[in-house]
Amino acid sequence: MPFDDLFAEAERQLAVCNSCRYCQGYCPVWPALELRTALSAGDLTHLSNLCHDCRECYSACMYTAPHEFDLNPPRIFAAVRGESYRDYVRPRLPGWMSGRRGAAAAFSAALVLLVALALLTGGGAALTGPTSGSAYDLVPHLILVAVVTLPAAWSCGVLAVAGLRYWRDTHGRPADLLDAGTWWISLGQAANLRHMTGGGAGCDEPAPGRWRRRLHLAVSYGFLLCLLSTASAAVMQEFLGLMPPYGALTVPVVTGTLGGAGIAVGCAGLLLLKRGSDPEQGTAGMRAADYGLLWALLVLAVTGLATLFLRHTTLFGIVLLVHLAAVVVAFTVAPYTKFVHVVFRLLAIYKDNLDRRATALPVR
Repeated sequence: MPFDDLFAEAERQLAVCNSCRYCQGYCPVWPALELRTALSAGDLTHLSNLCHDCRECYSACMYTAPHEFDLNPPRIFAAVRGESYRDYVRPRLPGWMSGRRGAAAAFSAALVLLVALALLTGGGAALTGPTSGSAYDLVPHLILVAVVTLPAAWSCGVLAVAGLRYWRDTHGRPADLLDAGTWWISLGQAANLRHMTGGGAGCDEPAPGRWRRRLHLAVSYGFLLCLLSTASAAVMQEFLGLMPPYGALTVPVVTGTLGGAGIAVGCAGLLLLKRGSDPEQGTAGMRAADYGLLWALLVLAVTGLATLFLRHTTLFGIVLLVHLAAVVVAFTVAPYTKFVHVVFRLLAIYKDNLDRRATALPVR
């Protein structure tokens, strides 16, 4: 649907919502909507990214199909989020690199690059025989750091620019991004997924309680633990002179194992919940993006755990090669996946708290 048509439909539906206000206490979206008597494209983008997709508004709504109003806010918000992911990320990903074929091509290219580097630097033996359990048996330290750091730096730059473009259109002044107190509140809300509780009964999924929120937290904190594992390994190597492989009770191994397990369990659970969710309350594009991100994280977690458990076997080199290729691809294409929602949703929460303070609304 062209954005003009999408905006017109969103304006129609949200005008009804703003008149009804039955869902006002469910999440921050509806009080934020109440502050806006006329919607702009930036307003709609902000509200859509502020939405945590709990879908409780749809369950409670008396104007969904077959009512003539045919309201479906979760679907509208999902469509606008998809537009925002595409519009604010620059440069755009070439068409041939999108979808499963693009992912397969990128993964194959990363595998070829890593195999070539291993052979050229004397690490070829690690692909066929036992190793010490260190990644440096396959690729030398500095080369490995470059192979991983360059894509990561690229993605961080693209995400930062996308976030600034998003903020310009949804709020305006970049100077307003410097409110430390509001950031403290917003980061706390994001850290515990405070708004992913709908009207208090939990997300509208075919599972008891708040499993979607708990699984989401497992993925989020698992990812942070994996980052801590990498950082602690760097400290041990660069500042303490301790080279890998590290023992089972060291910080890099403990945090990496817990983080990988958290990501694996969380992604597997979310994939199961996604299969049972109503596709009519979302869009095909966003559903594919959800599946793509969850499967990518699951592959990263499982191959990462496998490198730990198989590090003293002849399979270590092959498994490490697959894991490193997955890491390189993930770091390179992160801005072009649903991972960008981390940036936009955090900015949406921050803006909501700024708006609440400006209008004397209580912080939720």
